[in-house]
Amino acid sequence: MVGREMRCPRPARRSSLSLPGERREGMATAALQLLCRPALSRAQLRQVHAQLLTSSLLADRFFPNELLRSLLPAHPLRALRLFPRLRRILPSFRPNNYTFSFLLTAAAATAPPSLDSPAHAQRLVSSLHALAAVLAWDAHVYVANGLIHAYASHGLLRAARRLFDESLSSCRTDVCSWTSLLTAYANAGQLHEARALFDGMPRRSEVSWSAMLSAYVAAGSFADAVHLFEEMLRSGVRPNRAALVGVLAACGALGALEQGRWVHAFLSARGGGHAIMDGVVATALVDMYAKCGSLDTARQVFDAMAAEQRDVFTYTAMISGLSDHGRCREAIDLFAQMQAQGVRPNEVTFICVLTACGRAGLVDRAKEIFRGMAKVYGVEPGVEHYGCLVDVLGRAGLLREARDVVRAMPMRPDSYVLGALLNACTAHGDVELGKQVVGWLAELGLDHSGVHVQLSNMYAGSSKWEDVLKVRRTMEEKNVVKVPGCSMVEVDGVACEFVAGDRSHPCMREIMSAVRDLDRELRLFGHDCYLDEFARRFELESSGQ
Repeated sequence: MVGREMRCPRPARRSSLSLPGERREGMATAALQLLCRPALSRAQLRQVHAQLLTSSLLADRFFPNELLRSLLPAHPLRALRLFPRLRRILPSFRPNNYTFSFLLTAAAATAPPSLDSPAHAQRLVSSLHALAAVLAWDAHVYVANGLIHAYASHGLLRAARRLFDESLSSCRTDVCSWTSLLTAYANAGQLHEARALFDGMPRRSEVSWSAMLSAYVAAGSFADAVHLFEEMLRSGVRPNRAALVGVLAACGALGALEQGRWVHAFLSARGGGHAIMDGVVATALVDMYAKCGSLDTARQVFDAMAAEQRDVFTYTAMISGLSDHGRCREAIDLFAQMQAQGVRPNEVTFICVLTACGRAGLVDRAKEIFRGMAKVYGVEPGVEHYGCLVDVLGRAGLLREARDVVRAMPMRPDSYVLGALLNACTAHGDVELGKQVVGWLAELGLDHSGVHVQLSNMYAGSSKWEDVLKVRRTMEEKNVVKVPGCSMVEVDGVACEFVAGDRSHPCMREIMSAVRDLDRELRLFGHDCYLDEFARRFELESSGQ
């Protein structure tokens, strides 16, 4: 997550007219509690006004700003509600640049469902903008930055860009303005505009770099994120926590183990500049190593962390890695250790551990964990958890029980749930239930190309060739095209992508030779995986036969 550069300035020193500290604080707290109520009558407003009149608080011109600031960052909506009430009971209160900085910070942090709609958000920010203009504070650099940030935070890009261009022409922008607008473009999926803004920045801070890097990661442009990180280091900028977490996420997604190791070495040697090896960065390392298949190193990083650093995200990353790489019983044991340490699992943790149970064939354990979600931890199972349970039952061949779980779900099943049941039907050759599942998918509009291919394969496995032809004709009539699969592998630090049917790689013949050798080795262990047939088909295609 990118740290925001928008900062609230501290008000100047308080007036010397003040009550003893404890009494002043008590009266201010009482007034604040009353003023922040959702509904406030005229009588209650008069009561607050009377309390303030009998104290020196009304004589302190900094008091309103202190009240607003005390509500941030925890209660932005209460701060916005407090402002008009302060103006009603304090006629002499004139908002200044500090006031608008606090209010605009609150407006930027107040997002749906706090606000009813984007139109409501626009009215809120526009009203503050209009008031700042009337009081001649809109030209102040803090206020201008706050307005750009508030517009941008609510996705109001046209208004944010118009104000940014006006501020740019009058030299009122700084790195905060540029970064706020860049982040808004990235959040709106306009990566090209975000990069153009980044390239045009006269000065970039570590937050600007991490904002652009995080934008690439969020958009799935992982290679660009890694390249940007390298450029960041060449520019002499020390990466902050957000940049380090982002580049490690990119390395994990690419399977770029060597580059991930380099980042780890950089952290160990230099402490990553300003960043420290805290729990967040260590968790990112665990996740990166696990996704790259280096489970032992992931476990070493995990074990080296202090017990208080291992939170639910750390445990979940390690459990997920162990489960994804076949070490399912270790994953389930780690889940038990997590419970013993008093770390509460979240929704994702349950998905990971249920998946591990399915791969390990532990049906009873999966049922126990599923039942305990709501009963023990108050986590209501979602559609993903039902999908995991269906997968556990399906892998174990309990197809009718899996079907009953789908029928009893309190929500509509999605493609993941029905796909798990269809996969089980394919694996166990249950054509009739498979046809029923395909029918459910069609009713929900989820019958994509993979569903038709699976149904065709089921018929072929049962030697029902006429049904195979019917499925293929249906695919042709509906113009259903099978989406080619792809895979990625890192070789000598370079990530190479392979798409099904693509033969353009310069080392394709060597690859096919290795596939044939692998097929021979697997057959020695009794595995019939048809790799040799795949290599022979490639040779025929290459020779034009």
